[in-house]
Amino acid sequence: MATSFHHVPFRRLLIAGTISSLAAIISGGLVSATDSGAACATWPLCAEALSAPLSAPVWLAVAHRALVLLSLALVLAGAVAAWQRRDADPWLRLPLLVAPALIVLLSALGGVMVQLQLYRLADVWHLGLALLVLACQVVPLAALLQPAAPAEVRVGARAARDSRQLRGMAWWAVGGVGVMVLAMSARALPALGVQAASGLPVDASGALAISGLLSGGTLWQIRRSRRGDLLLLGAAALVCVLIAVEGTTLLLPATQAGLSLGVGALLWGAAVALAVLVVRRPLPADLPARARPAPVAERAPSLLSDYISLTKPKVISLLLVTTLAAMFITEAGTPSLALIFWTMVGGYLAAGGAGAINCAVDEDIDINMGRTSRRPVPSGRISARNAMIFGLALSALSVVVMLAFTTPLAALFSTLGIVYYALFYTRWLKRSTWQNIVIGGGAGSLPPLVGWTAVTGSLSLAAVLLFVIVFYWTPPHFWALALVKQKDYARAGVPMLPVVAGEPETRWQIFVYSAMMVALSLLLTPLGAMGAIYLALAALLGAIFMRSAWDVWRRGDQAAIWGLYKYSLLYLALLFAAMVADRLLLG
Repeated sequence: MATSFHHVPFRRLLIAGTISSLAAIISGGLVSATDSGAACATWPLCAEALSAPLSAPVWLAVAHRALVLLSLALVLAGAVAAWQRRDADPWLRLPLLVAPALIVLLSALGGVMVQLQLYRLADVWHLGLALLVLACQVVPLAALLQPAAPAEVRVGARAARDSRQLRGMAWWAVGGVGVMVLAMSARALPALGVQAASGLPVDASGALAISGLLSGGTLWQIRRSRRGDLLLLGAAALVCVLIAVEGTTLLLPATQAGLSLGVGALLWGAAVALAVLVVRRPLPADLPARARPAPVAERAPSLLSDYISLTKPKVISLLLVTTLAAMFITEAGTPSLALIFWTMVGGYLAAGGAGAINCAVDEDIDINMGRTSRRPVPSGRISARNAMIFGLALSALSVVVMLAFTTPLAALFSTLGIVYYALFYTRWLKRSTWQNIVIGGGAGSLPPLVGWTAVTGSLSLAAVLLFVIVFYWTPPHFWALALVKQKDYARAGVPMLPVVAGEPETRWQIFVYSAMMVALSLLLTPLGAMGAIYLALAALLGAIFMRSAWDVWRRGDQAAIWGLYKYSLLYLALLFAAMVADRLLLG
């Protein structure tokens, strides 16, 4: 790597380029929000500024063009510096070489917008190019702050696998933030008389929810796998805070929506920088000793945390993702924030109540399994009776919430999920047949129907297909876990498939059910429920799933099995996120 890239003048050049790009985006948002583009009908100079006193719209348009010109000059200077250092780190060099082409295209599009009076129609796409220019400044700046970890350092398989998952989640979050910023800018379009002209959604609440889930997932993954890396934790927390701040701008009138681009541009830059840092930061095994937290004595959980753990919040998080996604892809359009809130509350209460009842009933099983023996009931911290009372109370409250704030059909499916899981699966299926997961998977497949019917009050073929996709996802997911924990299940007397039929048959069944699930996921597009964006993403996600299932079938080692289990969690969340992205972008 050329050392001159680390000189102070070059760093200042990158910082100046980043600031000028941010300023250009913010000023462009103000131009769009105030409809000031028409005040300067000539390009690149503004003749109106020379022939008459400067009015506010003319002043704003001129300032925006001046900032774009300054950004172009700084981008070109950075490209010249990168061209002269051909042995430099690609993360530093390539974005700087790409940036001039993007900003020239951006400027040309601006000229077309002005000359042909199409600036209103092209505002969102103009912003998209501007965000890419900003990213080309942020990537090398973040790379300068964090040199790449040495390639020869070796880490354990688990650390490497966690790192791959974290990188994927971070880049998915970047994509979600980008779509959200574009969608937020489109909120101004109806006030300008061009509703839906850009092809992007006017209501950005869905994109905001998806980007929040992806960024929150990134923060959770960092906390789980790189707990001692304070830089990554702080950067991820900053992204989540900026998303929350951006969400408050939804309260602004549509005519002021361009003002949110200041926060949106900062958020985009922060998300890109976080992804670069995730890639380049050393893995946990390589962190210096001072970065590792000192070991602390394990503290006994509080009574409150024990009761919360009875609801199985980690399991519920995935159920709520499928519920939320289903609410955004119905024919009824974007749901209100109040309906989303109460559906999520009712869904948590229902799933949490069923989980608490499961913990009370399964005390004899959980105490014989290493994975579950430390739960509150088998460890004696909460009695089975109290856990049952708690679960029944939450279940009853969920019915009240769903009936009062959603629809009777949503309340029916929510209640059916409680009975299905807490009684039919827990009391009978789990203890009597290896088909427990196959048949019992219906309980975890109901949340999409809850979300769908909470919005529409009725069912459709697309909603049923969502149920079927999750139904066929359940066996590969749980059988992978059962392969790893089969000794526990055998000791507890639970007839899971690996215990009854052996590992080879289980691995084959995982492959078969995975193939059926992927095929079913692709049917949404031919049926007209989803478009090309979903089809492409579903095919990509499904191909990765099938590759993991193939590795489990053919190799069957612990690494392959754990890889499939962990990816299956990510797969379902991303598949439903792809549905929402398709509906938001294509309508």
